Amino acid sequence: MDRLLLVTSPLLTGPDVLAVQRRLAALGFDPGPPDGEYGPATEHAVREFQDAAGIEVDGIVGPETRAALAKEPDRPVPAGGSAVGRRALAEAVRWLGTREDPSGSNRTPFGAWFGLDGVPWCNIFVSYCFAVGARTIIAAGFDAAGCTPRGCAYVPSTEAWLRSTGMWLGHRPPRPGDLAIYNWHGGAPDHIGIVERAGDDGSFTAIEGNTALGADSNGGEVMRRERSLDDVDGFGRVAHTLRTRPEPDSQVSPVP
Repeated sequence: MDRLLLVTSPLLTGPDVLAVQRRLAALGFDPGPPDGEYGPATEHAVREFQDAAGIEVDGIVGPETRAALAKEPDRPVPAGGSAVGRRALAEAVRWLGTREDPSGSNRTPFGAWFGLDGVPWCNIFVSYCFAVGARTIIAAGFDAAGCTPRGCAYVPSTEAWLRSTGMWLGHRPPRPGDLAIYNWHGGAPDHIGIVERAGDDGSFTAIEGNTALGADSNGGEVMRRERSLDDVDGFGRVAHTLRTRPEPDSQVSPVP
């Protein structure tokens, strides 16, 4: 029988620990150096994985966690940011090129999933990617306009939630999986996307829903957009503490 792996004094070591570290790394969770020692960094990665997998978050590798690690398909994701954000980003990338149908209708599979189709959907797309790709609900339990059990449809409420929960980064350089909150006209924020990569010159690339060249915040397509720090109110990094189990009908099929 496999032993339980957890942080102890002295640290547990061995090939079973090394195997868990390598599996976590293959799934996009950072366990620290692959040294065969079950230390705090490995425990943190296990907690992030457990949270994303929808199982009990205790930092202990037992039968349930081992089974989840074994069955989870590899999903290469960019490094940096939070594991939750990176997994949501990987989901967002799958939908590049998806458009409203019919054009100009605001009708998308994301709106149908959210239960509010035919309305502007940039924040709904982000909610979908976090719920389905990372099993994390945007604005979970937050009492504000546009918030539902499946996420949030209103960008100002998402920004307020990030600020109230300590996940607001302001204008610190973003990392992959961070949320970009755009504000082009002053006043309330206009748009939202998921950061894919950041440059050294203040530029960054994001995956966004309901955008287009020449129509930044109501363009009707999932696109990769080049942006600047001047475009944003700031960034948020969603932590791994807001778990949900996906509902049976919570996934829709990707476009061919």
